Amino acid sequence: MKIFHLSDLHLGKMVNGFSMIEDQAHVIEQLYIHIENEKPDVILFAGDLYDRSVPPVQAVELLNSMLYKIIKELKTPVVAISGNHDSGERIGFASTLLKDSDLYIAGVLKKSVSKISLADEFGPVHFYPVPFADPALVREVFGDVSIRTHDMAMKAIVESVSNDINKSERNVALAHGFITSMGADGEDELVLETSESEKPLSIGGTDHISASHFGIFDYTALGHLHGPQKSGSENIRYSGSLIKYSFSEARQKKGITVVEIMEKGNVTSSFIPFSLKRDFRVITGELDELIAAALKEKDGREDYIKAILTDTGELLDPMAKLRSVYPNAMELVRKDRMRNPSSLIGSSVSVRQKSKLDLFESFYEDVTGEKCLPEGIDIIRTLVEKIEEDLDI
Repeated sequence: MKIFHLSDLHLGKMVNGFSMIEDQAHVIEQLYIHIENEKPDVILFAGDLYDRSVPPVQAVELLNSMLYKIIKELKTPVVAISGNHDSGERIGFASTLLKDSDLYIAGVLKKSVSKISLADEFGPVHFYPVPFADPALVREVFGDVSIRTHDMAMKAIVESVSNDINKSERNVALAHGFITSMGADGEDELVLETSESEKPLSIGGTDHISASHFGIFDYTALGHLHGPQKSGSENIRYSGSLIKYSFSEARQKKGITVVEIMEKGNVTSSFIPFSLKRDFRVITGELDELIAAALKEKDGREDYIKAILTDTGELLDPMAKLRSVYPNAMELVRKDRMRNPSSLIGSSVSVRQKSKLDLFESFYEDVTGEKCLPEGIDIIRTLVEKIEEDLDI
């Protein structure tokens, strides 16, 4: 059975004020072509279909047209789950009705995970879609007050599935979360590639889930992390996001993870890359040099750009000048004002020990690269005292 595994579409996403709808639609058109050429037996979407719980109209229309094209015109079943960006209730609307049309959506976690069974020449393949759910919801669904972390929550869910699963047949899971290889001491043994555009699921590492829970499945299709990568084993994989959504993803490849499950125990995977309408690029140099280089470019002028300027003097409206050659320039930073990460770590450790004025001075210096003048400090001191007086702090 041939499977297309995708995730983290984030339809409707805005990045630095730029809508990604055109870029997303461009890639989805390529998805149709690959479905026609490769003829997969099923498409898996492992969460974050939308970028927010109440998506914009354009995003809803794009998802609707995509699902119609895949299922009705290309005759390919779809199995999808909600992610942490989705509203499970909205994603799962009419799911009972839609399954008769080969659209299987798990939006809200239930105590019993409903499997979807498809067949090929080797027999049935059972799909277990596990929608995203935080530990509080899992605790309520299973009536287990001991569930406190995402790892404990996923363990409870998979254990409930194991009562139904036939281990002699082929089984596939869909899940959305931070799945990693954890040692006996609870520490991560595997360093996964993360990006700035991924919304944290919890604080302090309690979002980490052991990949060992998925050992009963022949393949696990993961969503949440935006870089395509394996987690724990070759058959537990993130497909990565549909397109790039931050400059931390600039070097990542985006595409489809293609999984082929033959007889029991014989699973292979490959990757089909997408061609992006606009790439995310980081460029470094003096402003005049970057502009001159851009004028010589044949392609790439429409890319999303983060410019790190090495100029040392003052510049007059550098973003406007940059956008004269790169109209989709998103970020501009001055290299001489970038802070050493180690100093930021040190300051975060002692942040609770600093006064409000100290915190303001640090913030001002981080943003401007210069120390605040005494007159500015006096103004802020007066404002802080006034606010504290009004709030009776």
